[in-house]
Amino acid sequence: MRQYCNVCSYPTSTCLCEFVNSQQAPADIIILQHERETLHAKNTARLVLLTLSNSTMVSGKTASDFDKIAETVTNSKAALIYPGDNSQPLESTAFTAGQFNTLIFLDGSWRQAYALYSMLPWLWNLPQWHFRHAPQSEYLIRHTSVDNSLSTLEAVAYSLQAGYNAQTKNLLSLQNAMQANWQGPTQHRRNRL
Repeated sequence: MRQYCNVCSYPTSTCLCEFVNSQQAPADIIILQHERETLHAKNTARLVLLTLSNSTMVSGKTASDFDKIAETVTNSKAALIYPGDNSQPLESTAFTAGQFNTLIFLDGSWRQAYALYSMLPWLWNLPQWHFRHAPQSEYLIRHTSVDNSLSTLEAVAYSLQAGYNAQTKNLLSLQNAMQANWQGPTQHRRNRL
């Protein structure tokens, strides 16, 4: 039977604990995760939780699974990072660092993220932000059909860097370590565009 690390939850053969450097983000990070994403071995949202001490993840498949976090969000100055119809560029002057104390991200494939967004109408009333100048993804061990898409970890890192001028090296280094330790077949790697 495969052994798992009690801290990082990765198999002991690919344990990431030596690469974890915890820090506090300038805003609380909330990740709403599609229930199908919870068991995905290449999920980067778990890495965010290991690195950012003020990050939280809630997983679920029904709207009621997210009721408790919805109550928390309505009592904070929260923003949703999601390219919706009413979203604005995060890089614009409309976004100021002190404006939001909580950033919310949807974790899953694009289809799963849309399903979460559609299922949770309380998200629709939040200020929404998208990336106009996102960097090229360095996350190459998972396929995507969407050009210029970032992993959840990269989306969190870019939001903190662009919106708060925060240092995100610890996040990106941990993602790189996970990829270096990954033992899956090379044909599963994403080709750069």
